[in-house]
Amino acid sequence: MRKAVLYARVSGDDRGTDGRNLDSQLEMCRAYAQERDYIIKVELAEDDRGASGAEIDLPQLNRVRDMAHAGEFEVLVVRELDRLSRNLAKQLIVEQELKRAGVDIEYVLGEYPDTPEGNLMKHVRATIAEFEREKIVERNTRGRRDMVRRGQIMLHGNEAPYGYQLSDDGTTLVESGPEARIVRLVFQWYTEGDETGKRLSSVGIAKRLTEMQVPTWMDLHRDSGGHKKRGYGEWSYATILKMLHSEVYIGTWHYGKHRPSGLNDRKDWVSMEVPSLISEETWEWAQKQSKKNRIMARRHTKTDYLLRCLLTCGRCGRSIGALTTRDGDKSYSYYMCYGRANHRLSPGDKCLLPYFRVDHVDAVVWEWVKSFLMDPKALIQGLEAQQKKTEESCHPARERLAAIEDLLADNHRQMERLVDLYLSGDFPREMLVEHKTRLEGIIEALEKERTNLVTRLEVQMITAEQVVTITDFARKIASGLDEAEKSFEARRRIIELLDVTGTLTEEDGDKVVYVQCVIGDKALSILPTFQNIVQT
Repeated sequence: MRKAVLYARVSGDDRGTDGRNLDSQLEMCRAYAQERDYIIKVELAEDDRGASGAEIDLPQLNRVRDMAHAGEFEVLVVRELDRLSRNLAKQLIVEQELKRAGVDIEYVLGEYPDTPEGNLMKHVRATIAEFEREKIVERNTRGRRDMVRRGQIMLHGNEAPYGYQLSDDGTTLVESGPEARIVRLVFQWYTEGDETGKRLSSVGIAKRLTEMQVPTWMDLHRDSGGHKKRGYGEWSYATILKMLHSEVYIGTWHYGKHRPSGLNDRKDWVSMEVPSLISEETWEWAQKQSKKNRIMARRHTKTDYLLRCLLTCGRCGRSIGALTTRDGDKSYSYYMCYGRANHRLSPGDKCLLPYFRVDHVDAVVWEWVKSFLMDPKALIQGLEAQQKKTEESCHPARERLAAIEDLLADNHRQMERLVDLYLSGDFPREMLVEHKTRLEGIIEALEKERTNLVTRLEVQMITAEQVVTITDFARKIASGLDEAEKSFEARRRIIELLDVTGTLTEEDGDKVVYVQCVIGDKALSILPTFQNIVQT
């Protein structure tokens, strides 16, 4: 009399009750073993709904292996092939491992003798089971995506993102008061600054939240199964950056972003509208600030350069860098063209732009900024002039946009005529389908180009709301300019908010900086007495 182990399994791939439930499987295996007078050592049921049918590292299956290697039984009885695994390769691995341990596998539904014909039949059935699994996964994925498109959020048992909680009916996200306030505070610190007006980096925000002992997402969901490396209330800058770049906070939650090997293509994401915690303007500002921070990371910079990373060379077009030299106890800081400092360039290729004293350039630019911040009338005039200039520069783009709109209208009309031709039956279907596919490609390309143009125009134009924002900003900081004179951080923040940039050049022996911002532009001369501070 042979000793047998009965094995049954259900997984997350299974749907319905057609022989998939554990009791039914074990009952069939039990009847099979009793008919053959097997001694049933144990009945093992694998209820692993969170796993896939292709999984091989499962608790009860591991127990089967251990018992086989210990010689505790001779026969493993399973209802059918796909109960062992829906992946042919993994199934063969399990079978080979048990065979080497002297254990036979017998299936209630299907007899597969150890012959070439029997093995072929078994492989065919296993391949069908694997195909069924792929179809199940495909149907489940499509079904979940359709549910999200209909407005049903899918978290797969996970907790809601920080700042949100699941709605009472489980269909969407709703704001979670305390955490939502922290999210808004993070964006405020990053884009506008703290109570002192100092804007914080992701590292600074993580440090501030840690000092406040604000619980993190993992602190709030310790039973979620994740592992937190840091202590309670300890934040990392990576968590802050992830929060700052998450579109869920402007009301767009994405489903299907990730796959086991990384991120899916963005076109495969399914978007769902949820309550926003911050404005789109604040979120866009945070993205621009993040990009600036990456470019302008201070690293080991110990000197304050007001226009650091904001200047270009008027001679060669390269970026302007900064350096500080020392002569005894005295130090001198300069803006210099990278085309001049690059040692890899031959002498004939190096830029000849002279060095510019940092204190002189910063002084004239700051005075120019102060001049319109202190004069509301000049500020408004500058904004109006800049609007007019921007409108003129956008004219070619608007002409192109109008042409695209005409092309789109024409192609949509062709598509409508195509439908009429199809209904008339006067043309072969294959020819109409080919023409339809071509029209769809043209329309898609035109719509993409239109979107890019509209976005570019929106970025370039100064809206009425922005005019109000800038004038309000100027009014607020005008009274605090005296304080800004004492704080480099405050001056630098004003420079960045106004998007000040400049070009250094030399004209008729004079050093000149062409400076511009969202309000206007101007050529500022560096006084002749400042020339030739550094000899070439």
